[in-house]
This record gives sequence, C-alpha cells and structure tokens, in this order.
Amino acid sequence: MIRRIKRALGIRFSLKALARNPAIYLRQWRLPDVSFADLVKDAMASDAALTLVQVGANDGATNDPVGKLLHGNPGRFQAALLIEPQGPAFARLAVRYADVPQVRCLQAAIDRKTGERTLFTLDREAASERLGRTVSDGVASFDRDHLVWILQTYDPAISQPEMAELIQATHVPVVTLPQALEQAAITPPPTIMLIDTEGYDGAIIHMMAEAGIWPRLIQYEHKHLDAPERRTVARLLLLNGYRLRADHADAWGWREA
Repeated sequence: MIRRIKRALGIRFSLKALARNPAIYLRQWRLPDVSFADLVKDAMASDAALTLVQVGANDGATNDPVGKLLHGNPGRFQAALLIEPQGPAFARLAVRYADVPQVRCLQAAIDRKTGERTLFTLDREAASERLGRTVSDGVASFDRDHLVWILQTYDPAISQPEMAELIQATHVPVVTLPQALEQAAITPPPTIMLIDTEGYDGAIIHMMAEAGIWPRLIQYEHKHLDAPERRTVARLLLLNGYRLRADHADAWGWREA
C-alpha cells in the first residue's frame, strides 16, 4: 500500500532499497528513472531478434515482470527458455505456453553440475490455512533455513513441529546454464535474462559469469541476498559493463556495448 501511494505521488526514494544495495542505489539517485519494463519495451521496439531466459519462471504469470509481454507477443522472440523446477508451477507454465513453439519450458533447476538436488517447498494449502494468508508456490529454495525464515517472518510464534509439517523436500533435476541454453537452441548470450530464485540469484549470476554469458538486459532479486553477496554481485556486473538500477526487491540493468 505504501509503495502504491509513493508511486502515485511520484516519490522515488526508498530507504529499504538504499539500505539493501547502496552501491547501486546511490549511483542511480541522480539519474533518469529507468525500469526493467522500460528496458524490455525498448528492446521489443527494436529490429533485433530477441531471446529470453528466465530462471525461476514459476507459472509465467504470478509476479512475472515480462509474462504479459512474452505471452502477448511471442512472435517477437526468436526463442525463450523458461526454467522452473517445481511440479505444480511448472504444470501451469507448460499449459500457458503449450501452443507457442518458440518458448521452451524446462522443469529443472540450474547448478554447476548436472544431476539432482533437494528442493524445499511449502505445502501451500496447509501453510495458507495455518498462516491465514495465501502462500505462493514461489517460495522454494535449496536452503531449508530460508523457508524457516519465511515462516517465522509470517508468524514469529510458529513452532518447530509445525514448520516440519509444512516444509516439504523434493528431488529435482539440475542442469548447467550452458546446457539449458543449448537445449533451447539459444546462442549465448540471451538478450534478456531474469533470475528469481529466492536467494539463489547470486549463485546463478556467478555461474553466468563463469560461463562468460553476459545478457544485454538482466534482472535479479536481491532482497534475499545478504549484504556481502549483494555487493559482490553488483561489483561483478558493474565491472563487466552493466549500468544498474535497484529498488527494495530487485536489481536490473543493461550492458554497454
């Protein structure tokens, strides 16, 4: 509610964004306001062939910064790769793009080696009933402690036995980022890359850097990264030619030619 009021009043300043990523936020304060949506729209308005990679695509609609653009203008993209390891969310994602041949949906997670890992999720129905609020299936992590933190944030009084009942462990396939791009016939680097992985975003960006994959546009969620990791990731991107912006939840930017 507060954010909506601030936007309506034209107030850009955010103490939370400043506290979370001062290295980016202080750089952008006196610069023109450029959102990630603005950058994507500019890319779509160009004549260039576009490719898109989304790590943590969920169902392609929930809290998705480009879902409407991709779903409404699939022909504008030469290829798109939407990666989501969770079964229920992936099922909805696959249905959404079932008739779009240039969009490949991959049920997997990204890691440095191909194989399998344990993904921790919440029993959505039970968690929603216990917490008295709708719980998204966007809450998933390789780190069980992250889900414990989420539950305790929702309800500080929740007990350990209750959390044990709500947190589920699922084995999911993992592939490397280059392998995923190859499967989708996307020649690195993609034009647009989005990362939303509940605190694993920094690891994905490090893997991206190790593989020499530098997309033209990038957005990642920084709110779940700790302060040292936020600084490390921002420095890595700045040193590799990106101009960055940030709000309380996400950081985004574009790479200079």
